[in-house]
Amino acid sequence: MLTAVAGGIVTALHLGKVPPALPMIRDDLGLGMVDAGFVVSTLNVLGMLFALAVGATADQLGRRRLILAGFLCLAVGGGIGAASQGLPGLLFSRFIEGVGFIAVVVALPAIVLAATAERDRPFALSLWSVFTPAGMALALVVAPPVLAAAGWRGLWLGIAALALVAVAVVDRAVARVVLPQRPSGTPLRVIADTLARTGLLLLGLAFGAYAFQWVSLMVWLPTFLASDLGADRTAAALLTALVVACNVPGNIVSGWLQRRGVPAARTIAAGSVCMALAAWGIFSDGLPDAARYALCLVFSLTAGAIPSSLFAGAPAHAPSPGHMGAANGILMQGSATGQFIGPPLIAAAVAAAGNSWSGALPPLVLSAALTALAGVAATRIAAPLPAGAR
Repeated sequence: MLTAVAGGIVTALHLGKVPPALPMIRDDLGLGMVDAGFVVSTLNVLGMLFALAVGATADQLGRRRLILAGFLCLAVGGGIGAASQGLPGLLFSRFIEGVGFIAVVVALPAIVLAATAERDRPFALSLWSVFTPAGMALALVVAPPVLAAAGWRGLWLGIAALALVAVAVVDRAVARVVLPQRPSGTPLRVIADTLARTGLLLLGLAFGAYAFQWVSLMVWLPTFLASDLGADRTAAALLTALVVACNVPGNIVSGWLQRRGVPAARTIAAGSVCMALAAWGIFSDGLPDAARYALCLVFSLTAGAIPSSLFAGAPAHAPSPGHMGAANGILMQGSATGQFIGPPLIAAAVAAAGNSWSGALPPLVLSAALTALAGVAATRIAAPLPAGAR
């Protein structure tokens, strides 16, 4: 299970490596802001469109096979990106990385479930859910010295090499796990059966609304820290990395609370309320700068209660244990949609408010409310019996 989490962190490095390297990439390849935006968003576009389909493929073709193919795609994509001499090659490399990213993150949670006892699964899934913030924080911390020593191409090659290591290490761990039986029917049937579960659709909606808030703040936080709080570029990057990392203990504590019997509805609702209140304080001019940054830490820490609760809820609503790839695909599709929509919409809201960060509050608060409503509603729906248990 810990090997699977480590593999997820390696996967998230491919997501987190881009923001700190963008200035150097733009200078090297002569890219504009719009071009750079495409480099960032390619992974999210693929996840938004294909995560469920990839999850259904995982259920049909075998999760171990898909996981290994995913890590190989990450490694190959990183190598192609390091050799790119222009935008087309770089976008093609990000497309290949995107395929690998989706394959790994929708297939590995089923391994986590299969490798743990039933009573430990909520906590295990909370540990799994740390892979994105942990990988992004690690990339933000490691990237500056690597970029200074080896440039962005060296950073790409180093992370691609880690993906190759993950192929061998994760495969050895997965080989010892007894996986659930594959679902019957075609991938289209698996997709249809999964989409018929209202609880999964609500979990995906809640995950999208959560990702809208958290990723939007993480993307724009360096800009906010520089423009409103006066931090320089290096300090802003390190302060942002600390905020991202705070999401990790939030995930773990949430899983621990669920293991002790605290209902997921409470952790989702509490996390959503805390995110909304923290966002209000962050973008309030009346608070001291230190307090506003402290609320950024609170925002990310309390937000961690949400993804762990949503991941833990997916097995109860999946049509069968063999449908977990597709079920996780719905969650990741929601997450990718929120990540894709959030940053540009927040930027537009800030611009509409006369470049005041107070313009970010309405969409963030509305997303917090949607997260709470959809997440709590999903927990209220009676979990269906697994296939064959009737």
